Amino acid sequence: MDAAEFVYWVEKNAARVTEYASGGDGSNGKCDCIGLIIGAWRLSGNKWPWTHGSNYTARYLTDKLGYDQSLHLGDLVYKARKPGESGYSLPERYMDSGDLLDYYHVGVVTQEEPLQITHCTSVQGGIKRDSKRGAWHYSGQFSKVDYEEVEPVGDIMVVWSENGKPVNLRNSYSTAASIIKQVPCGATVEVLKYVTDKWAMVRYGDHVGYMMTEFLREPDDANADKATKAIALLEQAMELQRQAIEMLKG
Repeated sequence: MDAAEFVYWVEKNAARVTEYASGGDGSNGKCDCIGLIIGAWRLSGNKWPWTHGSNYTARYLTDKLGYDQSLHLGDLVYKARKPGESGYSLPERYMDSGDLLDYYHVGVVTQEEPLQITHCTSVQGGIKRDSKRGAWHYSGQFSKVDYEEVEPVGDIMVVWSENGKPVNLRNSYSTAASIIKQVPCGATVEVLKYVTDKWAMVRYGDHVGYMMTEFLREPDDANADKATKAIALLEQAMELQRQAIEMLKG
């Protein structure tokens, strides 16, 4: 799966979490930090044969783990303590791993701009979304997810809606996903890829997100839609005028 699909399942799992509980994966409403990722992986139809732990995931299931790197959609982010710091409690089995950091908490970047880090912790409802990096100093890519940069399809499309209202650009291909920005009708977007027959990954200015294909038109089609709508409005006005004349005659 790609990063957007991974985020989709993380959000699906987050939606069923009601409280924080050590060892939970969200399946019964209870979840811990790594459980948010484990439950998402299981929801997507995969098995989790690995250890239930953020320290394990950081060491063995996170690629390109580094300090204060740029964050991208689907990245795993960690809070970590060094030996001697208050709260440091690295399990004994990791003492010989070559990395003595205690990655005690993990979250997922579910939105790049504005930043959103989703994690399960001991707050009301169990799920918290951070908009600032704060202590999330370490990050990397979940090794089971494809983070390859997408080559643009090359299609330039016009945003269009029947009622003329702005169209939502979301952080994943689901109507339940967070809204990154509302794009006005008539704006142009670049299609990076078509993820399903109903959704496309698009670039609008500096924002990259997902939009339903029903709101995308080729420029010629968009102009045709505008002309059709203008004709319909003109016909409606003419009909109202005809009715007004009939009333005056009566």
